[in-house]
Parts: sequence; C-alpha cells; structure tokens
Amino acid sequence: MYGKWFECKVSLTRTLDDGLQKQVKEIYIVDALSFTEAETRILEELKVYVDVLLISIKYCEANEIIDSHNPLDGVWYKAKVAMLSIDESAGKEKKVNVTLYVRAKDFRSALANTEAFLGGLVMDSTILSIAETNIMEVFEYKAS
Repeated sequence: MYGKWFECKVSLTRTLDDGLQKQVKEIYIVDALSFTEAETRILEELKVYVDVLLISIKYCEANEIIDSHNPLDGVWYKAKVAMLSIDESAGKEKKVNVTLYVRAKDFRSALANTEAFLGGLVMDSTILSIAETNIMEVFEYKAS
C-alpha cells in the first residue's frame, strides 16, 4: 500500500445503454497520501466523463485491498475479519478486527478470494461478515 485509502463520492454524467445521459452518484476508493492528493487523483481518473463533481472525500477503513484482476469480477465486497494476535508485552492473545475490500463476481467468489488471502497469512483469522458494496472501482497508486 502506498498511502491511505480514501472514499470519494462523485456525481457524473453517464451515457446509458439506450444512449440517454443521466446524472449519477458513484463511490470510488483512491490510494493517496492526503485529501488534496485524493481529490486530484480521482478527478484525473474520471476525466473521461462529463460534468464530474466531487461531492465528498473521507478516510476509508480498508486495511487491505484484494483485487482478483479478473475482468469478469465487477463487484467490490467488504469483508470484516477478526485476526488473532499476540500481545508480547502482556503475553496474551487478542483479536484485532480488520476490513478487507475484495473484488469478485458474486458472494461465493468473494468468500473464496477472502479465504485464499487469509490462507497465506501465518495468524489465525475468522471471517465475521462479507457484504456487497456500492464501490465502482479502486484506484491504486501507480508509479510513473
């Protein structure tokens, strides 16, 4: 991860399948260091659309973004996961809740992608919930 994740809500004009144009509100997640950079990046990413208006920017609670990189996977899911961590100073185990955003084609794929990601970790974890989001796209930082 490059910086922090920011959730950007925008209003823009989309051309529908029937050729008509409609003003819609959409949510995107952007990887940036500051609110200013997030604003600049989202407007740059969406410059191909007509009348883009940034409505709001807020911190996104994402601890990790899991992108399947499959063009057929068009939905972003939010997974809440409890990870078992050891507090070395107290010598006790504790649960740490984390939020993952997972791209998948359906709920089962989101569950499978989340389990595959967690299988690569050394700590025990439990999936608490997975829910579909309204996020259209996640824009990660790309070095020039």
